[in-house]
Amino acid sequence: MQSQILPSRSALVDRIAMQFEYGQSLICLVGNSGLGKSYLAESFITDKYSDFSKAFIQLSAHSKDVDIIRQLMEHTFRAPLVDQKLSLTENFFVLNSEQPAEPCLWVLDGARHLSDELIQELQNLAVRAPHTLYILVTAQAPNMLPNALDIHLEPLSHAESKQLMKMFFTQLPPDDDPIFKTFITEARGNPSVLLDWKQEEQQLDLRADSQPKLKQKHFFIAAFSLILTLCLVAALYNKQLLDLLGEKQEVAKQQTAILSEPTVLEAEQVLEAEQVQPKVDVVSKVAKHAAEVQNKPEQEQVSAVLSALLSAPTKSAMNSEMAVDTKKHSEVTSTELAPEPDEQEVEQVATALQPTKRTESSTDANVQVTPKNTVHRVGVSHDNQWFLLRSDTEWSIQLLAVTERKVADDFIAKHALPNIKVAEVRRNGKVWWFVTLAPFAQLDDAKLARGNLNAELLAAKPFFKRISQIKQQIQQSQ
Repeated sequence: MQSQILPSRSALVDRIAMQFEYGQSLICLVGNSGLGKSYLAESFITDKYSDFSKAFIQLSAHSKDVDIIRQLMEHTFRAPLVDQKLSLTENFFVLNSEQPAEPCLWVLDGARHLSDELIQELQNLAVRAPHTLYILVTAQAPNMLPNALDIHLEPLSHAESKQLMKMFFTQLPPDDDPIFKTFITEARGNPSVLLDWKQEEQQLDLRADSQPKLKQKHFFIAAFSLILTLCLVAALYNKQLLDLLGEKQEVAKQQTAILSEPTVLEAEQVLEAEQVQPKVDVVSKVAKHAAEVQNKPEQEQVSAVLSALLSAPTKSAMNSEMAVDTKKHSEVTSTELAPEPDEQEVEQVATALQPTKRTESSTDANVQVTPKNTVHRVGVSHDNQWFLLRSDTEWSIQLLAVTERKVADDFIAKHALPNIKVAEVRRNGKVWWFVTLAPFAQLDDAKLARGNLNAELLAAKPFFKRISQIKQQIQQSQ
């Protein structure tokens, strides 16, 4: 193994080798840029499988499929004659028929530079290879290789970040140094950022002159003078605007016309005429009635005039009568629009509400009484048919993989976890039993469930596995 590697990274190398031993031929190491995927891949190919034929290819944007196929064949076979017209799988089988190859380990660093055709060829070859062929690919995002097992590379913890820096730097500031603490916190466990530490650039010279330079002083003085000049100009301009506005208001006042006295007198006359008009109307009616009874006797004329005067209503009386009528009309209308409530209707509504309350209370009681369903699996053969019916996008947590059924049964009986699913897979002439927790709709749900496991289960290093990968293994076994 390479000389300098953290314990967590070394454990991840062992985990990748264990997945290959379990029968997974295609693994994708997923992690963000700078987390050390290339370094981990180099450590893996250096330390593991010393008797295999190994090939490590660093991919780039200029890599071509023909060159990648040629390099893989050269590392797998002795003096191969590669046909550029054939695909990767066809070249492999043709050369293998001429000279059988030994067990192989291929490491491809940079999956984003692989074409779709070459990814399909790698998936096909991982399944159809006549002998042992392990393929490890590094990628920055999951699902770059659909049928591969994605193993995620997590950032370093705070303690591991310090440990990594101590491996590569002989002199570091003390742990309580504020600049050093801030640098480690902001690096967020990214090894590339941590290894970019430069001691001379992170030092703060407190003896330096704190006063600004002379050029900065001149710049501030010039800027302040410019701002002050602009403020003075704005004040003068505002004063001129106010003066101009005052002059316009004075001119407008002078041009305003004042009403003359005859106009006021005419208005008063009009108002007086409106007040006198009702009286004139009454007098005209009396005179008209008197003209009609001129030919009647004298007593009849007097009585007729008196009756006309008495029957003529005044304006105030008419207004008062109209107000009284309006008030009475409004009272009658309000009385008609507000009928009294019916007692029978109130009783019917109350009776209708009582069954609803009883139904709700009974429903609440049923909900409270219902217990949680907990499933305990002991001695069940397998759940292969259940896995085949699940969606390919779901996830599972693999807790155990053994070749003895009794060990799997003892494990299930000991922990008694809910949602236990067992898959039976045949690989390389052996029957394997995979004990998993499933299903989970998303990877985040699986991570949350894994965090709730006890310390004994976490010590076994459970990992996440797609349902589609389990289905593929079951179909290959069938």
